[in-house]
Amino acid sequence: MHTSGPAEARTDVPPDSHAIQQLSDWLVEQGLTRDNLDVLIQGFCEGVAALDIPLVRMHISIAALHPTVKGYGGYWWRGRGFVAEEYERSSMPQIGWQSSPLRVMLEDGVMAMRFRLDTNEPLEFPILDEFREEGGTDWVGRMVQFGDGESSTGLPGMLMSWLSDHPGGFSEADLATLDRLVPRLGLSCYRIALKRAAEDLLDAYVGTDAGHRVLSGQIERGAASRLNAVIMVADLRGFTHFADETEGEDVLASLNDTLGSLADIVDAHKGDVLKFLGDGFLAIFSLEGRDPPAVCAEALAAADAMQKANDELNAERTAVGRPPLVVDVALHLGEVMYGNVGSMRRLDFTVIGPAVNEASRIEALCEPLGERLLVSESFAGVCGVGLRTVGTHELRGVARTQELFAPVPG
Repeated sequence: MHTSGPAEARTDVPPDSHAIQQLSDWLVEQGLTRDNLDVLIQGFCEGVAALDIPLVRMHISIAALHPTVKGYGGYWWRGRGFVAEEYERSSMPQIGWQSSPLRVMLEDGVMAMRFRLDTNEPLEFPILDEFREEGGTDWVGRMVQFGDGESSTGLPGMLMSWLSDHPGGFSEADLATLDRLVPRLGLSCYRIALKRAAEDLLDAYVGTDAGHRVLSGQIERGAASRLNAVIMVADLRGFTHFADETEGEDVLASLNDTLGSLADIVDAHKGDVLKFLGDGFLAIFSLEGRDPPAVCAEALAAADAMQKANDELNAERTAVGRPPLVVDVALHLGEVMYGNVGSMRRLDFTVIGPAVNEASRIEALCEPLGERLLVSESFAGVCGVGLRTVGTHELRGVARTQELFAPVPG
């Protein structure tokens, strides 16, 4: 253990063993029955305070499995409660983190640290000076490893720190009690972290609604439900030629920039991107429990915002000599089968049915008709506002012809 400062600390009697066991049992119960980290840490800190351990602040951070979030956690202050935080990957190199002993613990694999603050000795971490100025007397850090370190789950563990403001800081009995409780707290946090990781990964890879359905137990092959929805198919025009003429890294970066911004717009308009199709994606706007005209208007607004965002990205691309990537979008309204499709061991939670095929065929007509957004007659019949007909057309592989519509210019 890394320690700093004088050896003396307060020497009060150990906390009551029965009270410790009660808090320990509560931690296990919370880990089995609750998914709320805020409640867990709040209850832990209040329970520690009830043991007469002079805890004034606790910080906790847990690794995440998420495309944009590196970790999450928060801090508890006596009299203020728990404040939750998320740590985005792009913002991790913050001044507070860089000046914290927790960073050293994580990077160097140090499992425990302690710094006495009730001295006049200089401190090597600026954040500890801030705690000293606020009355802190003793800082203790702990790192808890999740798993055995060999079969990694992508969740390496969690960091925590405790701050005391009592003269003399924590006693050895205080620290022994806290260390006795850490495995129970860590196990509960691990279970919560695994649940959150499953939710985050399913959201990222199959979509929010589909992920929720999978996690709730809709996992049987062939299990599906009928769903009325607006189907959106988006595709980058001429992408095959672009990919042939461009380095692989640039192709990937262009796809991420373009499809990422477009998919975020779908999400912001209450749609759900189900899958990326190489240079495009399939999304739905469910009508389940919602007003159909309002959903159609939302989908149309999303498509319009996608075109504007695509224009802005293309302006940036052409300004630096890179070719534009034009997105074509089709909107169709119909019934789909929504559920599990695939083999016994590899499933895809998606939508299938004639309406999905029709939406794909409509999108394929965007370039021949000189339009960047086409909608079906079923969609236009419900929405209708701001649309103009572009004639009746045959859809490849579809028996009947269909009248298609596009936005009114301006």
